[in-house]
Amino acid sequence: MSDLGDDEFEADEAMRADIIRRARTEGVRTAYESALAVCRDPNAPAAAKASSQRTLLMVGGLLDRNDRNAGAAKPASEMDGNELQQAIERASRKRKRHLDAAAKPTGGAFD
Repeated sequence: MSDLGDDEFEADEAMRADIIRRARTEGVRTAYESALAVCRDPNAPAAAKASSQRTLLMVGGLLDRNDRNAGAAKPASEMDGNELQQAIERASRKRKRHLDAAAKPTGGAFD
C-alpha cells in the first residue's frame, strides 16, 4: 500500500490531472505547431519533414483507416444487430423522402 495520507493522495491526483490536461492542450498544440514548422522549413532535413508530414496526416485522420472508411457502406452480412437496425432506419427515412417527393405534384400551370 501507499504511505500517502488522504490529503497527499488527493494532491498527487490533482497534480496528475493537471499534467494530463496540460499535455492534452498545451502539449498537443505545441507538437502540432512544431510539426507544421518543420514541414514549412525549407532547410529541414527530409526525414524530419516526412515524419512531421505523417504526424500531421495522422492527427488530421487522413491515415486512419477507420476514418477514411467511415462513410463506406458495410455489407449487411458483416453488420451486428445495432448496425443492421441503423441501416434499416436510414433506408426507411430515405424511402419516405422519395415517396413524399413523388407524391407532390410538380409542373402545374401556376408553379
